[in-house]
Amino acid sequence: MADPAPSGRTDYAVDVSEMMPESPGSGRKYMQVVNQVLTAISAGRLSPGDRLPNERDLAVECGTSRPTVRDALLALELFGVVEIRRGSGCYVTAQGHRMHNPALGLLDASPNELLEARLHLEPTMARMCAGRLNLDEIRRLTALIDASDTAQTQQVLRSGFGNYFQLSQAFHSELAGYCGNSVIAGVTRQLVDVASHPMWALLNGSSTTTNQPDVQADEHRAILEAIALGDADGAAEAMELHLRRIGGDLFGADDSPIARAPRRRG
Repeated sequence: MADPAPSGRTDYAVDVSEMMPESPGSGRKYMQVVNQVLTAISAGRLSPGDRLPNERDLAVECGTSRPTVRDALLALELFGVVEIRRGSGCYVTAQGHRMHNPALGLLDASPNELLEARLHLEPTMARMCAGRLNLDEIRRLTALIDASDTAQTQQVLRSGFGNYFQLSQAFHSELAGYCGNSVIAGVTRQLVDVASHPMWALLNGSSTTTNQPDVQADEHRAILEAIALGDADGAAEAMELHLRRIGGDLFGADDSPIARAPRRRG
């Protein structure tokens, strides 16, 4: 990164559909800028409170236009990686710096690969959870489902969009801790950590529709209900259906290894 310089903030309307990749793997130019900033943070070249270069310098550094840089900064601000201060510049937040973790290297894997890995792991994890949870643990998971539902229905995008994905993924991460196997729990949480990353959330957001939050919440509740009843087969099946639905929404019914993968048998 070049020496930072102050920059004013440009206000513009938030249109999530314009921020998303046109198709899986195609990407947009602003994502290249996002990736460079995240890489600088993960490598320790940017720390909490550091100011990014101004729009013009960042555009030159990344070989792109200032409007593209603005889109990238909005995306980073949307997920709490940076804070844009009017008349001062763009600063790395403490939350953005915490995104440096061992799972960050998995960002090089495609969304298809990550979801396929989860499809092979999480139904087994859900099966192992069946009958293990006590009432307090069930209540905690129920609260996460309810909170994610509430976050998605908020009308203010900046406060609801990022929280929805974080809470939704937190359900999977929290559930993994109850499976009784620290290795399976750890690997699941690594994959979920990647799925909670801003770059992943931007891709995942491209499939969000008006009714998807209700579908997602219902699927999480179906998983939890089977687990609470001690129905191991039902829990595994509900988790598999949930992940296959996500794969279908992201990549289409026929374009994902997840859609083509053979169904698991009890």
